[in-house]
Amino acid sequence: MKDIAYGQNYKYAHSYEGNFAEQEFLPDALSGSTFYQPGKNPREEDMRKHLRKL
Repeated sequence: MKDIAYGQNYKYAHSYEGNFAEQEFLPDALSGSTFYQPGKNPREEDMRKHLRKL
């Protein structure tokens, strides 16, 4: 796999502050798609805030 440079640009999340590394895993056709929208309840509002912070 090293010979074909597989994973060359991969960012290991645990090496970054907050265990979060911004990177795209989806194919171009799905990039930017929304798969989850937190609901309007206290726990999911906290999740919404956390996701925006990241």
